[in-house]
Amino acid sequence: MMSVHDLVVEIEDKVEAIILSFTEVTPEELGLDTRCAYKLYINEDYIACRDSDKRNLNYYGGFEYVDTRCVFSLGNFHFYSIEDSRVSGHLDTFFSIEPEEKL
Repeated sequence: MMSVHDLVVEIEDKVEAIILSFTEVTPEELGLDTRCAYKLYINEDYIACRDSDKRNLNYYGGFEYVDTRCVFSLGNFHFYSIEDSRVSGHLDTFFSIEPEEKL
């Protein structure tokens, strides 16, 4: 029988593994204030941040206005879905930049 502690550790390990498949970006690359986070993680559908950055992302990035149905936490990360227009807009900002402009 698995303990709750073992379950939490397993979830955290799996989330860390999934985050490795995300692209690490700075807030500026998403059109956000530099005070939002040290770094953020994105893929085509989500913006993710560590627990330590959630408060600043909410305050300086306006992510406190993201629809609660589009936000969830797993392990030490918080995920914001592209289904919210604010998140979608920031992902569009990043993905609309030509690859050579990102260098």
